[in-house]
Order: sequence, then structure tokens, then C-alpha cells
Amino acid sequence: MPLSRLVLDFIHRSLRLKVTLGLVLPLVGILGIFTAIEYARHREVMFNTLSFLASQTSRVIENGIQHEMLSQDTVGLQHMLDSIGEDKTLRIVYLLDTKGRVVFAPEAEGVGQQLDNHDPTCQPCHRLPAEVRPGSVVVTLPDGQRIFRSMNPIKNQLKCQGCHDPNEKLIGLLLTDISMAPLESTLDNDLLANALWWIGTIVTTVLVVNLAISRMVIRRLEDVAQTLAQFGRGQLGLRLPLDSPDEIGQLGAAFNRMGQRIQSEEVENRALSENLRHEAGQRYQLLKRLITVQEEERKRVARDLHDDLGQDLAGLAVNVEVAERLIEEQPRQARAQLQRIRALLAETTNRAYDIILSLRPSALDDLGLVPALRSHAERVLKDAAIQVEIEAQNFSRRLPPEIETALFRTYQEALNNVVRHSGAKRVHLKLATGDRLFEGEIADDGRGFDVHDFQSNGNSARGLGLLGMQERVAQCGGTLKVISQVGTGTQIQISVPIPETHRE
Repeated sequence: MPLSRLVLDFIHRSLRLKVTLGLVLPLVGILGIFTAIEYARHREVMFNTLSFLASQTSRVIENGIQHEMLSQDTVGLQHMLDSIGEDKTLRIVYLLDTKGRVVFAPEAEGVGQQLDNHDPTCQPCHRLPAEVRPGSVVVTLPDGQRIFRSMNPIKNQLKCQGCHDPNEKLIGLLLTDISMAPLESTLDNDLLANALWWIGTIVTTVLVVNLAISRMVIRRLEDVAQTLAQFGRGQLGLRLPLDSPDEIGQLGAAFNRMGQRIQSEEVENRALSENLRHEAGQRYQLLKRLITVQEEERKRVARDLHDDLGQDLAGLAVNVEVAERLIEEQPRQARAQLQRIRALLAETTNRAYDIILSLRPSALDDLGLVPALRSHAERVLKDAAIQVEIEAQNFSRRLPPEIETALFRTYQEALNNVVRHSGAKRVHLKLATGDRLFEGEIADDGRGFDVHDFQSNGNSARGLGLLGMQERVAQCGGTLKVISQVGTGTQIQISVPIPETHRE
């Protein structure tokens, strides 16, 4: 992977580096602009100062030259120029005549030299009209050095006209070249000092700001990121400290609320999952019991058919055979035999009827729920010496067959539980239909039981019986509620909606 790509990827991943760059880049730009402006301003001030000093220096030299010239002391004038020339900053001090010839110079160097106005170093002034030529200008020499050149015209004053023509306005020109190397060195040193200063400022600012941001922002965000990562790995109990009401604190508070809600939902989901597993186990036990009951019922019916009905039919065949032998020789005994056959047929018919009723009462299909339930209750509770009272209201119209079957089996299971477990003396059955709802009730005065125990552990025969009743009612869209306490009897309330097509 290219280095630039690695750098960009590192910047993309590092929040700390993004914050640092966000501080450094604007700071570099701002300080760079201010430094450039300050450098230009300082350079202009230095040039103005140098121009002023050059002007003053030229004026002082001019005054000295005029004094020596008025006293006609050429030797003194040369000594003065020699003394001025000892200052290495002054590269050139020329006294020119009106034709541009060097008349005097320090150590007489260049005296007699004719200066050419077409020289490139003279063009910054001489390419301009005479009335707008500046008195001083910055010139770059062929060797690359920069100088500050001042031109001071020497006017023909009244006291000079003793030697010069009064018609001449100028009698000469003082040309001075001052080296800009010390000035530029000073400016470079100032620029370097400013650069070092703003580099130090940037480094110090970055360190201080990074330290502050790391303590107040980055570290807290790292804690948030670490907590979120651990939370994502399943540690739902983690919470962020709420040490500040700022945006990060608000983020932490929102995370804590979310974590609390998710943890609560997780607990609820676990409870629901446990309930589903429990209900699935109960339904498995119910299905297993239903299959067992079906097989036992089939065995009972087969046994009843074989042992009772089969033997009765075999006995009838034997009696018929005996009657056939006696009918001609002993008519009286034959008639007695036929009477026994008639009694045996009646008994066999009753047994067959009992078997049929145990499978499905025909009254349920022929007469409806109330008559079938009344017949079944009287037959089941008679042998148990339990009194039954049936209260039926608004049964002028039959219910749908599937609802009648579900309700009959529910009441049937409830009555079986009363006989087997309650020890009750009285049972009250209630059946009522309204415009939209069937409401039923089975109440006994037996010993009762703890409903919670049967709901938490429904693997017993009685618990599975109650679960089966609830399942039957639920298949019809209804509800079944069991109300019972130890020693207070049991009350079962049934509510089933009646479909629109079967409402009166």
C-alpha cells in the first residue's frame, strides 16, 4: 500500500490526529498570514527609516561639502570624504559635476569616471521624467547585492555664485550607495525569529490543546467507544459515568437509557423465552397424554366390545340354538328361553349404548349442547353422589358444531376433575349466550387447590387436564379462567365469542 494511502488511512482512523490537524492547519495559515503582513510592514518601516537616514546622511555630507567648497579647501574636502568612506555601509559617495563626471570620492577612487545614465542600475530613476524621479531608490547590482541609492542635487546658491555661473540651477550631484545587507540581515533575522516564535507557539498550542481536549473530550469519547464495544459483545450491564451535562454527557445519558431499556427487554425476552419453553413442554406433555388417552380409550372400547358385547352376543347365539332345539319338543321351555334371549338383548343394547355415549353422545348432534351436557352430568355424577344444578339461558339457537364440541369436551373434563379430585357435594353448571358471546361456568364446593402450583408445574394429570381445557377454548378464540384456593372450592369461567353468522 502506498505511503500516502497509509497516511490518509491513519488520519481517517485517528480522531486525535484529526483534532490536531484541525488546530494546526488554521493556526499555520493564520500565523503565516500575520507573519507575512508583519514582515512586509516591518520591511516598509525599515525602508522608510533607511530612506530618512540616507537623506539625513546625504544632507550632512552635502553641508560638509558645501562648507569645504566655500572655503576652497579641496584637501579638507577629500579628507572628509575619506573619513566618510571608512564606513563600509557606504559603498559609494560620489560628488558629480553637472555632466555626470566623478569629481570627488573617498580615497579618490573613481575620480574622473563618467557615469552613464543608460546603465541598468540607473534606469529605475532615469527612465522616469525628471519631475517625478524619486530621491532614493533600491537598486540590485549585477552581483545580486541590493543597495539603497540616494541622489541629492546641489543647488547653486548665492554664496556659490562666486565660482559658478549664476544661470546654473545646479552645480553638482551627491550620489550615495548604502548597502542593504545589514538591513536585509536584520529582516531575515526578524523573519527567522518570527518563524521560530510561531512554530513554538503552534507546538505549544497543539500540546496544550491536545492535553486539554484529550482530558475533556478524547478520553471521554474513548470511554464511550470502549463501552459501546463491550456492550456490543453482550455486556449489557455497562453504564457510562454522567460527570458533565455537555454533549458527551448527553450522549452518555442517552446510552444509559438505551442500555437500561435493552437490558429490561432482554430480561423480558428471556422470561418470554422461558415461558415459551415451559408452554412448549406443557403442550408436548398434553399431546403425549392425548395420544395415551386415545390409545387407552381404544383399548377400553376393544375390551368392552370383546369382553362384554362379544360374550353377550356369543351367549345370545347359544340361547338361540337351545331355543331352536326346544321349540318343537318343549314349547314351554322354548318360550322361557326366548324371554331370557330378550332380556340379554336389552342388556347388550344398553352396553352398546354406553360404549357409544362414551365415544360421543348422540344427543350433542341431535339435541344440542345443553341436553347432551345434562345427560352426561347426571350419568357421571350419579354414582359419585354429587348433586348437579344446570342453569341455561338464551339457548333458542344452536351454536356452531365446532364450538359445541369444544364446550362439551371442556365441561366433560371439568366434571371428570370434580369426580376425581374435588371431593365436592354440589356442582353448579351455567351456560348463557348473548348477542356476541357465550359465557359459561363450572363451580363446585370441593376442597379446591393452588392454581399457581398447577400453572408453574403442569405435568400432572390434573394440570394437563386444565391445559387441555384452555387449549380447546383458545382454539375457538375464547378464554378460560380458573379461580380456586385450598378449602374454598373451584370456579371455572369460560368466555367464547360467537361468530357473526350464528348470532341471533
